[in-house]
Amino acid sequence: MDTLKPASEKLLREIAKYDTGAGVRFHSGAAGRYIHPNTLAAYNARTFYPLTGRGYVTDDENNSAPMRITEAGRQLLAHLDAAAKPKRKKKPPNPESPAALKLLSALAEHTEPVLIYSGQPRGVWRLGSRDGFSARTNTYLAIVEAGYAEIAHSFAGGQRITITDTGRKRAAGKPNAFANGVCPYGEDQGQGAGCILPAGHKPANRHVVTPGDDDA
Repeated sequence: MDTLKPASEKLLREIAKYDTGAGVRFHSGAAGRYIHPNTLAAYNARTFYPLTGRGYVTDDENNSAPMRITEAGRQLLAHLDAAAKPKRKKKPPNPESPAALKLLSALAEHTEPVLIYSGQPRGVWRLGSRDGFSARTNTYLAIVEAGYAEIAHSFAGGQRITITDTGRKRAAGKPNAFANGVCPYGEDQGQGAGCILPAGHKPANRHVVTPGDDDA
């Protein structure tokens, strides 16, 4: 059975998932990367080479054409799935987690689309610049999937996020109660975890803690 590096296998699975016949048209990104139109994940060009070189996916030798999975690619995934050990299912990102609501509040402060800075550390996006408000990539995608925000690609390779009317209403759900932010209790329990009550709530020793949206 053929083997692939984890990055290439992940890419093959994403193409297989979203190729319903018309293929998946990747967007050109910065630093020679290509952006998946559905998941917004970025892949280096070399991640594609094992897939195209071994005939698991094809763009019909046209770099601007959609990427389509071949029958050989689907057969490889079937073999990999049959040989793989059962894995613990990951929790889907939660758009109502403390981390997501904090991100939504930060986004609500902007009236224009905001550039997404995807630098270091890996898996973390920032608003506007490397020093902007930070949150995990999955947290951004959670508020997008919930209809609270929209992400658009630019021809220059960047991405900009815009809060929707629904998102603004959600961010302003309790403007007075959350004027000073969310209670920080329990945030050390995991990414996105923490008390969902407003800062300084009463009684101070009774918290409502959610497990967060960490996918580790």
